[in-house]
Amino acid sequence: MNKLVKSAVCAALVSLLGACGAKEEPAAEWSRSGYFQDEDGNFLSLTYMDDVEDPGWYAGVMLGEDPIEDSWGGIVPQEGSSLHGTLASSGSREDIVVTVIEEGEDGMTLAVEGGETYHLTELDLPEAKIFITVNVEGFGMIGYEEGETVPELDPEWPFQSAVINLAEAQTYTLAAAPEAGSLFVKWTKNGEDYSTEPVITVELSESADYVAVFGEDPAWQNPVMNFVGEYQCDRAGAVVECLGKEEALITIRWGSSAWETAQWIITGRLDTETRTITYEGCAKTILTYDKEGEATAQEDVYNDGTGTVTFNDDGSFTWHDDRSETGEDMIFEWIGPGEE
Repeated sequence: MNKLVKSAVCAALVSLLGACGAKEEPAAEWSRSGYFQDEDGNFLSLTYMDDVEDPGWYAGVMLGEDPIEDSWGGIVPQEGSSLHGTLASSGSREDIVVTVIEEGEDGMTLAVEGGETYHLTELDLPEAKIFITVNVEGFGMIGYEEGETVPELDPEWPFQSAVINLAEAQTYTLAAAPEAGSLFVKWTKNGEDYSTEPVITVELSESADYVAVFGEDPAWQNPVMNFVGEYQCDRAGAVVECLGKEEALITIRWGSSAWETAQWIITGRLDTETRTITYEGCAKTILTYDKEGEATAQEDVYNDGTGTVTFNDDGSFTWHDDRSETGEDMIFEWIGPGEE
């Protein structure tokens, strides 16, 4: 990511901190705040926050190319003439421990514990005069890149909105792609139809709102529909249902006695190539019944179970639950379409 794009990200961070009621008034024994960067584009913002539960200096850093994965932030306690603390990752990276020290007349030293030390100088961000928003209507992904480079859209990080603040006119490329069950319809600009092409290159010379509009795909159905129904394995029964446009809802019940039943609630997305649902957040409960068959008690066992459900060629499915001996590669046979 080049410096101009990073500057746009930094400007967005500046705007966010301002919206949170941040103050740039130095605390005792500390005289420096603002925004700092080195020649490689590594970035530090340092702002005093007084409207949070534990007021203090908030540090936001970008130490790489990816504006999500390579970003960290958090309150760093003051220790004498330095700031020292843990910053939480904005993506899936490990949290980092940093020490910040004033350097020279206007710079900063940022040392990452077990990592590198960065020497940063004060960054003067240009005053934004052109304000652009990019949003979606419906179910889809959007992204943007400076110039004529086409953005790469990742379903794991489907940008649902973006803000581009510019000091002068620049060319950007906007891209849109539908999620499963949707179709791209058009781009609008300030509420008016703009283009029916999913990728557009635009000269951003005035403030504007761009919206990627998506509609429902009438020919699409949740692939879980192929496996909906009731299944049986010994004393255990299962019901497979569609959940939303892409996911499955699987309820498994095992009657350990006439008065007690174990129940697992599983949700997850079906991989159509492997016909496997890899799930997490499975909830297991124990249901207790009286002589009339009425539920009298429910005991929550856990709600963070993980495992897989794989649909087989013969119409059965194999269940493997990582936390349960009961669900260790059990094979459920299809017995019917279930209740309408």
